[in-house]
Amino acid sequence: MANSRVGLLASFDYVDSAVNAIGELRAAGLKKITAYMPYPEAQIEEALGYDQSPVRVWTLAGGLLGAAAGFALASFTSMDWPLVTGGKPILSMPAYVIISFELMVLFGALSTVIGLFVNSRLPYIKPMVVYDPEFSVGKFGIYVTVAPDHLEQVRDILKGQDPSELREDPVGVGHAPSDVDEGSEVGEDLVPVGQAASGYDSDSPGRAMLVENLKILGVVIGTVGAFTLVANAIPQLQSEVPIEITFVSTEALIEDGEILFNGAAGCTNCHGLGARAPNLLTDHEGTGTIGVRCVNRVPGEDCKAYLYSSMVDPNAYLVDGFAPIMQDQRSSLSNTQIWALVAFLQSLGGEVTVALEDIEATDTGSSSPAGAAAGAAPAIASSDPVEIITTLGCLGCHEFDGGGFAMGPSFNGIGARVDADYIRQSILDPGADAADGFEQYLAPLAMPATFGDQLTASQLEAVVQFLVSQR
Repeated sequence: MANSRVGLLASFDYVDSAVNAIGELRAAGLKKITAYMPYPEAQIEEALGYDQSPVRVWTLAGGLLGAAAGFALASFTSMDWPLVTGGKPILSMPAYVIISFELMVLFGALSTVIGLFVNSRLPYIKPMVVYDPEFSVGKFGIYVTVAPDHLEQVRDILKGQDPSELREDPVGVGHAPSDVDEGSEVGEDLVPVGQAASGYDSDSPGRAMLVENLKILGVVIGTVGAFTLVANAIPQLQSEVPIEITFVSTEALIEDGEILFNGAAGCTNCHGLGARAPNLLTDHEGTGTIGVRCVNRVPGEDCKAYLYSSMVDPNAYLVDGFAPIMQDQRSSLSNTQIWALVAFLQSLGGEVTVALEDIEATDTGSSSPAGAAAGAAPAIASSDPVEIITTLGCLGCHEFDGGGFAMGPSFNGIGARVDADYIRQSILDPGADAADGFEQYLAPLAMPATFGDQLTASQLEAVVQFLVSQR
């Protein structure tokens, strides 16, 4: 055929001979040169004109894509399912660094493997053009394909470097060692073009390569399967999701309300001894317990309606002699939890009339489902420190500008007595350090520890800086 090409395979004992042969072949204009080495040899790679591996570009691209995917995943998840806590930003880049780093490593590793396979043209479905086992035990091989009219020139170049063996093979047929005597002169052991070595089966390399690829595939599938089996055999521990109060029975609702009253809701901070607010557990000025007096508290309004209104709009029914320090409980309790408190208060001397219809009728779906333990949305939207202090009921225990009560340190001149760090800590963790002379108020009339969840960071800092300025 006019376009047929001839392959020459030379075997060298020394790397310098192989390097010189490659240099002369490239100088003669030949580009399709394949070299075989028993170990990586930089001189041969340089002689072949190899550039830096393009696999590193695949690694860089995969790493950048993974990092971008990590930030995008975390950002879109936060925007689709925002968690508003303590005024913290919805999108926080530092918090996304870990997932971005992990995806960068994952994508970078996967793209490196893909780039290796693509640039190496793996897997080989067909056998390699030529190969000899001696290239794995110390010999260096050079295989080059040329047109028939340049065959003699290439043969002379290879012979000039004193090869230990020179063989001629048809393109596309695997080389098989001939039965030539080791003492033969170079050139006498050439296999004629178009003729395979004796005893050589042209189909066997294809089958052998197919078998090798199937073995590799089997190892990969077996490894993945083994890891999958081990992973599924590991016991999976699942944490309990916080249980939301549901209306099961009146008795259960009362029990849940009592737990909230004495615990997470913090009601006893103000209603325990009647100092800050009316005592709800005992008689108040001869009107009876809360379950009795709530019936006659507001004309025309039954007990449960009055109690519920007192929690969601506490300043509407302010008891004489007490400051407006209570806030809307929907900022820290769910709708069902509020009704549980109503049921408990009704049980203190009265008849419990809370029903499922009451809970459903007032459920707007905007209250915090996790209750007080999970934190709450900001209790006020204003950034004015005086308005924040007034709305949160701070003047129920602290004196300021001619108003308030002296159950806690006065806000007048507080900036001259303590610094900003102390004020900030006292708001976030009021039980950490009591001011001199107010140790007796740590319990049971302790300052609520929920203001840190009910204020944004900017609101908290506005209050701190305002109090520091009071000198």
